Amino acid sequence: MQQTGGGHQDILGALLNDSYKLVMTYSFFQNKMENDQTAFELLFRKCPFGGQYVIFAGLNEVVRYIKNFKFTEEEIEFVKNNILPSDANPKFFEYLRNLDSSQVKIRAMPEGSICFPKEPLISIEGPQGICQLIETAVINLVSFPSLIATNASRMRQLAGSAHLLEFGLRRAQGPDGGMSATQYSFLGGFDGTSNMMAGLRLGIPVSGTIAHSFVTSFSELNDVESAELNGVNIKLRAIEYHKKMGVKTNQGELASFIAYAQSCSNNFLCLVDTYHTLKSGVPNFLAVAFALDDAGIKAKGIRLDSGDLAQLSIQAKEIFKHYGDQFQKDVSHLKVAASNDINEEALIHFNKKGHKIDVFGIGTHLVTCQKQPALGLVYKLVECKNQIVMKLSEEYDKTTFPGQKNVYRVYTRSDQCVDIITSIDYLPENNEFKCIDHISKQRYHIKPTFIESLLQPVDYEYVPDLHAAKKHCTKQLKEFNTKVTRLESPQKHLVLMSTEYYSMFQSKYDEIAIEEVIE
Repeated sequence: MQQTGGGHQDILGALLNDSYKLVMTYSFFQNKMENDQTAFELLFRKCPFGGQYVIFAGLNEVVRYIKNFKFTEEEIEFVKNNILPSDANPKFFEYLRNLDSSQVKIRAMPEGSICFPKEPLISIEGPQGICQLIETAVINLVSFPSLIATNASRMRQLAGSAHLLEFGLRRAQGPDGGMSATQYSFLGGFDGTSNMMAGLRLGIPVSGTIAHSFVTSFSELNDVESAELNGVNIKLRAIEYHKKMGVKTNQGELASFIAYAQSCSNNFLCLVDTYHTLKSGVPNFLAVAFALDDAGIKAKGIRLDSGDLAQLSIQAKEIFKHYGDQFQKDVSHLKVAASNDINEEALIHFNKKGHKIDVFGIGTHLVTCQKQPALGLVYKLVECKNQIVMKLSEEYDKTTFPGQKNVYRVYTRSDQCVDIITSIDYLPENNEFKCIDHISKQRYHIKPTFIESLLQPVDYEYVPDLHAAKKHCTKQLKEFNTKVTRLESPQKHLVLMSTEYYSMFQSKYDEIAIEEVIE
């Protein structure tokens, strides 16, 4: 399916921006600096959720945004009347009118890549003016997507082989947040969504079932009409099975299941906790499922939405087997789905209890990233007018790495994987790297068997779509060192500087550091 984008293209304009970026650009213009050649890099300083990795996401939308960057007349009038002084230079508005991304070059890691703190995810090179003006949107378009994709990948690990469905649209921060959460949870490892708009626009598989309001809308069997499927009267056959079971259940619930089966037989997965999961919901479901089976139609299963989900899944499967044996029915295909504020801790708990859940529907804790609501991306100037620039800080962690860079991911004979930050033009001698940890000052001589250059030029006309990014992400997580990606006591991935880059870094630091005078 053709991907047509997420839910926020209508607001992605030049003014989706912080006002100070416009004021800065005006000052650059007044000082004839708007066309100075610059390079900026997008990075983060700390991994979220207590982990040791991030899934890079949002590149496709960043490229589309930069490619289509343009001020409209309405936006220029707003700037003229609301942002700049009334006596602002009229030539600046003509500058904005003609501003585009034709001189902007992008290098980036492939979307869906595993990445680490201080590594440039995206490198943007171009005139000062436009490179300043795109900062806010670029951060916005990568921060939440990468956070969601990382959150989803962690849940994917805990869920094992279970099917993962995103159910968070109604809990997300607005329609745009909902669409982004659906899009990037899919990239990070989820299998589908209940969000139909995401199915239409992004080609994500859509799944769902019934709500409690559907079940409680029926009060007795007379509320549902009889219908035949493949020559079988589903209502009458379900009632027959129900009587043979010898159980007392809620008749309105049974009626609702019959109605659902007769109208949507290809997706018969029932919510079973409206009255009593084990004493009513599961037997009622099976009565109708067996009727469908007589018509040659396979039911899908049940959804649990309250109670001890792990224990209920075990007991539900036991009931499946009991009645399957009684009526000589194959129940091995019947699935148990579970929802109800599921998060990492819940998934860990389910695993410890030996659950029998086949499908997880996860909403609130996935789409809002409750455990950590922001990634903390920054967009930093690293070169200006072909000169490297560096920012120092009272907090050493906020000191920037100057100059345009490359990041090599190298693999050794001993299955070691190391990321190496180098200057942009650096080529390793004999495919070997002399490196240093800039914090501990430990030195390394690395002899890789395979070298991967992570930052690649981006073609504005072809950026891999969501499904390609998901495939890349899945491959990365499957092949990467599990000591780094595991959730419990993860090991820090080794990110080093080449000695040539470290020498430049230290030289620049010494050049601009302010001496402290002690008398």
